Amino acid sequence: MLDDIPMSSYQIWSVLMIAATVILDGLDNQMLGLAAPSLLKEWGIDRTALGSVFALGFVGMAVGTLTSGWVGDRFGRRGALIIGVAIFGVATLLTGFSGALWQVAALKTLAGVGLGGVPGTASAMIAEFTPVRWRSVAVTFGVVCVSIGGILGGVAAALILPGLGWRWLFYIGGVVTMIFVTWLWFVLPESPRYLAERPDRAAELDRILRRIGHPDPASAAHVPLAAGEAPRYEPMRNLFGTALLRDTLALAVAMFSGMFMIYLMFNWAPTMLNSAGFGLQTASLGLTSFNMGGTIGAMIASLAIIRFGSRPVLILMAIVGAAVCATLALLPISGGRNEAAVLACLGALGLFASAAQSAMFAVGAHAFPTGLRARGLGLMGAAGRVGAIVSAVAGALLIDWGNLGFFGALGALMLVNALGFIAVRGHVPALGRKDAL
Repeated sequence: MLDDIPMSSYQIWSVLMIAATVILDGLDNQMLGLAAPSLLKEWGIDRTALGSVFALGFVGMAVGTLTSGWVGDRFGRRGALIIGVAIFGVATLLTGFSGALWQVAALKTLAGVGLGGVPGTASAMIAEFTPVRWRSVAVTFGVVCVSIGGILGGVAAALILPGLGWRWLFYIGGVVTMIFVTWLWFVLPESPRYLAERPDRAAELDRILRRIGHPDPASAAHVPLAAGEAPRYEPMRNLFGTALLRDTLALAVAMFSGMFMIYLMFNWAPTMLNSAGFGLQTASLGLTSFNMGGTIGAMIASLAIIRFGSRPVLILMAIVGAAVCATLALLPISGGRNEAAVLACLGALGLFASAAQSAMFAVGAHAFPTGLRARGLGLMGAAGRVGAIVSAVAGALLIDWGNLGFFGALGALMLVNALGFIAVRGHVPALGRKDAL
C-alpha cells in the first residue's frame, strides 16, 4: 500500500523526527573524541588509557545494538528508539560532571548502550515509513545524520573548547538530547509496517494510515485480523539460514571495516592532527570537514543508487576512499604543514569512504525481510561495534606511526570494505526511470 501512494507530509515529518535522533546520536557519539586533546592535557593521562575508555564505550554500543534490534522486532521500533536516545542523553549530561577517568569510562559505556541501537533501529523505522522508490534516499539520509551531528559537534567544539572547556560540550549535548526525548515521547508514531504484522494493534495502524492518507485504512489494517493470523515472529537463526547467510556475513564484514575506519576518525583524528602540530581549532575542523564530506557524499550516493543500484556505487566509493587514504598517508603534515590539503583530503575521505558506510544501511534494509530487519541491521551494527572497539585500541598505536601508519591502515580497511560490498547478493537494484520519479 505504501509503495502505491504518494509519500505524504506525515511520512516526511515522521522520517525527519526519526532522523533527528540520529543527529543527536552523531553529536553525542563524537563528543569524547572532540574533547580528547583537552582532556589529555588537563588530566595528564596518556592516549592508551583514553583508548581503553573508547573501547568500553564500543562494548556498550555492541550490547545496545543487539538489544535494540531484539526490542525493536519484538516490542516495536518506537520504544527501542526512544529508550536508546534517553540512555545516551543522560550519560552524556553526567559525563560533564566527571572528576576521574573511571567515571568517564563508566558513563561512556552506558552512553554506548543507547548510542549503539539508534542508527539500526532508525534505519529500519525509516525504511518502513517510505515507499520503495524513495527508500534508499530516506534510509541514507537518516544514517548520514550521524555526520550532520558530527558537523554540529565539530563546530561547537571549535567555538566552546578554547574558552569554556570540554565539560560544556557534554552539558549542552546532554540537555538538548533530554529535551528532545521528552518531545519525542508524545509525537513519534510506531512503524506502520511493524504494526501491519501485529493484528492486536490494528486500531493503532488504522490511525496512522489515516494520517498518511490511505483512502480506506481499515481495509489494510484489519486484513490480518480477518484472516485470523497470529503475529509472526521470525527466529534470529534465519539470518544464518541458506537464503540470508551470504548477505549477513558480507554485510558484517563491510560494516566491521567501515566502522573501524569511521570511529578511528571520530575518536583519534583530532588527536592525531594535534600531535602532528595542528592547533585545536584545526583539529576540530578536520573532523568537521570529514563529516561534511560524508553528508554530501551519502546523499549523492543515495541518488546514484536509485539510478545504478547499490553494487557499483558502493564498490567504487570504497575504492576511491582507499586512494584518498593513500594520498593522506604520503602527504607531509608534520609541523602543521599542508593544512589546506589535509582539510580537503579529509573532506574527500568523507565524500567517498564515510558516505559508503551510510548508504550501506539502505542495502541492509533491502536485504533483510521485515520480520528480521531490525535484528539484521542490529547484527550489522554489532559487527561495526567490534570494528570500533579494535579501532579504539589501535588508534593510540597508529598515532605513534604518524600519518603514514594512521591513513595507511585506513586505506587497507577500505579495500576490505570493497570486498564486502562485492560479496553481497541482496544489493538495492537500479530502479527504472519511471519508478525513480
